[in-house]
Parts: sequence; C-alpha cells; structure tokens
Amino acid sequence: MTGPRGQRCFPNCCWDTRQRRIADGDHTEMTRTSERADEVLKKSSREWWSRHSQDYVAPGETPHEGVPAGMPDSDFLAYLDVIDRNFIADAYFAQPRGRSLFSGLMPVAWLEGKRVLEVGCGLGAHTEMLCRAGARVTAVDLSPTSVEVTCRRLALKGLTAEVREADAEALPFADTSFDAIWSWGVIHHSPDTVACAREMIRVLRPGGWMGIMLYHRHSLYNWINVIFRYGILRGRLLRMSVQELHNRYTDGKENEGAPLSKYYTRREIRDDLFLGVRITRQRCFEQKHAVSFFVPARWRRSWERMIPDTLYTWLWSRLGFLVFSEGYKPDGGD
Repeated sequence: MTGPRGQRCFPNCCWDTRQRRIADGDHTEMTRTSERADEVLKKSSREWWSRHSQDYVAPGETPHEGVPAGMPDSDFLAYLDVIDRNFIADAYFAQPRGRSLFSGLMPVAWLEGKRVLEVGCGLGAHTEMLCRAGARVTAVDLSPTSVEVTCRRLALKGLTAEVREADAEALPFADTSFDAIWSWGVIHHSPDTVACAREMIRVLRPGGWMGIMLYHRHSLYNWINVIFRYGILRGRLLRMSVQELHNRYTDGKENEGAPLSKYYTRREIRDDLFLGVRITRQRCFEQKHAVSFFVPARWRRSWERMIPDTLYTWLWSRLGFLVFSEGYKPDGGD
C-alpha cells in the first residue's frame, strides 16, 4: 500500500494485539503473513532510521540526512553538537538549567558503577551522559549507523561502552543482566512493542530501575496537530488510517515520516506493556516547538527561549506528547 508521494504505508492494525495472538499459539495463515509483514516493516524501519537517526528539528528547520561519510573528527563533533543543542533545548523538562542532561529524570548519582542498558542509542547523546555518570553502559540499536556514530562519538571523547546492533524484540543478553534500563522514544517504533517490553523486563534484575519514554495518545499533539490539522482540515483521513497519520506526521515529517510510530495511554503503559514493573511515577511533557509552529522559522528558537520552562512543564503535565514512566522490577520481598 502506498500513501502520499509514493510513501509506503502500513495498515491500521493493532500490532501489539496481533503479537499477543501469536504468543498464545494462534498460528493461522493470517498470523504467518503478519509475521512476514512485520519483518518487512522492521527492515524498512532499520533503513529509515539509519538515514535519519535522531532527526530532531523544529518545524521549518532543515532536517539532517545522517552524518556525511568521511567527515573529519572536528567537523563530526561540531555536527553532533548542533544536534545535541537542539535536542537539549527541546528537552527543557529533563534537567534544571545548568545541570547535566536528563538529570531531572534519572537517578544520576545512583547510576555510578551500575550495569545500565540503553535500548536505542540514536546518535549517542544519552549513551555519553550515562558514561559520564560512571555507569557501566551497554547500548543497542537496530540501526548500524547509530551504532557506528555512537562508537565514534565515545572514542573521540575518551569514553567507553559496549555498543552493538541488536533487535529490542530479542535482546542478546542473559536474564537479570542489568541494574537499570533506559529507553527514550524507541520501542513505539517496533512492530512488536510487547516483545520489547517483555525482553527489557527479562534482562532487568529484581529491584532494578527502569525509565521509558513513549508517545502519548491522549495528547494535544495527537488530537489537534495530527488528527484535526492533518486528518480533518487537510482531508487525510479520507484516504489514510489513523495509524498511517501517526506514521506520516510524527517523526521525520520532512522526510515522509517514519515507517511506524505508535501512541499509548499512560494506563496501557502501566497495566499492559510493563505489567511486570512497579511503575512509581508517570509524567507527560511536550517539546517547545509544539507551540511555536506559528512563529516565523528564523525567530522560532528565540521565541521558545523566552517562555519559562516551569510554565511549559505545568501546561503539559497531563496532555503532553511525551509520557515518561519510571519504576522498578519487584523482587521476592515486594
């Protein structure tokens, strides 16, 4: 099936429900066909994210097309620095001003010496942060480009971690291998997010900590920007399913959209995906450019900096597009 300008679209089916049916042993011909479709989708995702790793741009800005081959080390680090600055500016909610990246969402001091698994390393910003916190880091990504860039990034900065290409639906680690798991906006791009969650719980030790960000279905971004703006006002719902809208207008809108982007409610995350984890806190956030799209592109970043971070945090605490869940895996005494 193809969508706008030849973009490959995938049907509006409930991927995770179908995967539960597979797990329950319903190996019908339809299920086998679905499994093959999932492999095609996974290959498409690997290729897309290899071209557009960590494609964080505000509306109107030029998206990057991956790290150019043969870039000198100094240019390589400068290139990543621009992407990191945009990422940090949008993630104002994750750390107090002047503090280390994402120190407001993870137990940075506790991480020292701990075995930490990062599921989905992107271009290595979080991997670097975890290394600087003194953690013993293992990072995985489906994209070989992400693995290559992250390894080079760490080497140039004198940091070490085990970084490897791996599928989050089948993690290549023994049970209870890690003290903590971190994943920022990754497994909702997988055909089988249920399997990803199950694998993450499996490799986390009892008592271990987990922090996960997923896209929030009950968000203003979904209802106003995707469903109303694109689906209704522009008539896309006449020829696209809701799932296809999510794929096209979530990550990489300027690059035809990622192959698959799924949204979840807080309850689904807590009581379904991560039922084996005791979720202790869930919070919603929104990136600043979500409310600055009406400002001319050349003034947009300056306008965003003028609005207090505390005001943004308060406004989006319930209806933000990013829902962050943290908790721990119960041990025998819980």
